[in-house]
Amino acid sequence: FVSALQRDVCEVGANVQCPESGDWCMGDQCCPGHSNTGKTFPCPSASMEFAGCDSNEKITDCTAAAPTPAPDTSTRLGSRDTVPNSVYFLTVDRFARSNGNDTECDNDNTWCGGDLRGLINHLDYIQEMGFEAVWITPVLKQFDGETPSGTGCMGYWAYDLYEIDEHFGTKQDMKDLVQELHKRDMVIIYDFVANHMGPIHNKEMVAQMRPFNETKYFNQLFIGNMTFDEYTNQSSNWPPPAQAMWSQSGAQCTQGRDCSCYKCVQNDDLGTVGGSNPWGACDGEMVFNDESPCPKGAYSKYCMPGDYGCEGYNVTITQGGWFYDLGDLNQTDPFVRKAQLDWIKWFVTEYDIDYLRLDTAAFMTFDFLSELQESANVSIMGEVTTTNLTYHANFQSNPPGPDGREVLDGVLNFPLYYSAIAGFCGEWWPYSQWNLTFLGERMEAQLEAPYRSVERLGNFIDNHDVTRLSKVCNQDSSRITNALTWVMMAKGTPIIYYGTESNFSEVRTSLWQTGYDTKSEGFLFFKTMNAIRAQIPATADLKVLSTEDSGTLVFSRGSKVFVFLNNLAASNSDGSTYCGMALPDPEEGMEWVDALGGSELSTGSTGCVEFATTGPVVLVQKPVLAILQK
Repeated sequence: FVSALQRDVCEVGANVQCPESGDWCMGDQCCPGHSNTGKTFPCPSASMEFAGCDSNEKITDCTAAAPTPAPDTSTRLGSRDTVPNSVYFLTVDRFARSNGNDTECDNDNTWCGGDLRGLINHLDYIQEMGFEAVWITPVLKQFDGETPSGTGCMGYWAYDLYEIDEHFGTKQDMKDLVQELHKRDMVIIYDFVANHMGPIHNKEMVAQMRPFNETKYFNQLFIGNMTFDEYTNQSSNWPPPAQAMWSQSGAQCTQGRDCSCYKCVQNDDLGTVGGSNPWGACDGEMVFNDESPCPKGAYSKYCMPGDYGCEGYNVTITQGGWFYDLGDLNQTDPFVRKAQLDWIKWFVTEYDIDYLRLDTAAFMTFDFLSELQESANVSIMGEVTTTNLTYHANFQSNPPGPDGREVLDGVLNFPLYYSAIAGFCGEWWPYSQWNLTFLGERMEAQLEAPYRSVERLGNFIDNHDVTRLSKVCNQDSSRITNALTWVMMAKGTPIIYYGTESNFSEVRTSLWQTGYDTKSEGFLFFKTMNAIRAQIPATADLKVLSTEDSGTLVFSRGSKVFVFLNNLAASNSDGSTYCGMALPDPEEGMEWVDALGGSELSTGSTGCVEFATTGPVVLVQKPVLAILQK
């Protein structure tokens, strides 16, 4: 028989799969309660219905069903022409439990017990912080087991696209979550994966997947004479299967080469020692590696998606390779392509989704992504890990620019993330370490790049796949708050990872042990920042002001908001000084004040702008009379 959710045509004489609820017909029998001819019940297509079973329990008649009305989004955010003021991103398994157990859980790879009902119970916490949108990790039915890489607790190992995993809750829990958010005039951003399914090690595992239950639906580059089971049986040391990242299979650089663009040079008693390790700490100086496959002056520290200048870069392998053992879907297969487009349309309607975040978007074709965006009919923000601004812009339109075909509405702002975390906290990245001037230059370059909408770029400083901000910044409160203020005030959509308000240093630790403290410094900081952000139109112009010190960054949003940032340590008792830029005079009857309430503005003898704090400063204009009365 053919699954009802794989069909778009109701055919007379067809057999129909029974869902768990016990409707419809399957094989030679009707499901319970539907044995009489003439009884109306669901059809294989969401757009059709059939009227009954004949003596052989087959469909006897099909007619067009009345279309389901589209959800009314006119009174809330979430339509494709709006952008949330700010986003709170959480992993469902780590945010809230519904069973009352508040024992901490910080294991990256096992289930911790967070669920949708627990999240519903704590929406007030997120709303009171001032966030307008909640981005949740996927909650579809996951691979039911454990591999050397762990479990499906993060939600990215889907096995059934039409079921909610029981670890996270039920379909009704998902619907209730969206309904509760909408009651608060808040937005749901749902995370999904189109590039791949869960782990696969043999064809029997494929048979368990829905709807992609045949091996032909998955890319099998370089399979040669291997059987599918031989191609997929490894649990480590890949390939096979062919890999989409780096050089194991020749994706971003020539197969077998080191894709690192830079190397660490150390000076010791024995002379100069070089080693290429872009992920490790360097005791000396990072310099360009002339023996690397990278172009001279690369902005990436290793060959990444979009780094076409890397020797051996191969688009076919990048798009057709797997991530470890996660089954890479072949969107050139007509069934796969149509099933994915049908599914996203169904899912958005079924759960009344406002926005979508798309995992691993850089590993699919622009044409497919464009079709996916059209089918979803709500904004999609794609994950594209690159430093190449033109390539990044390509994910909004192909070719990039206003005349290209629309691809995705938004893209996560990885190009600026790499420079921001390095500029504020000192993590090494080319040109970026402790260099906020370079971050400012990248911000300006992004304004000139061929994006359809910079407002729809998702700004962030950490997430569930990278080291936490507080850990990179060595818990320095000044550097942390400066970096977070950049996220909240830069042009684009600010995204804050759960637990940042509690100064978490571990990537995926649970939140429930904190008691959801609404009086903590971090909570109150975001409450203030969100209030400020809400007053700034998403389209407000951004202008970077030149300063003399590479450890400072000043930019304006419109003409009435100026943001002063630095990477000084909190222990610095001299405050912060910004030279080389001029703050315009306020309008008549107004004064510049720090909206964060942390510092008084002064102008030194050199004409520099000075503050008594090393923390961030957001200057806004306030009536003089109101200041005097206060």
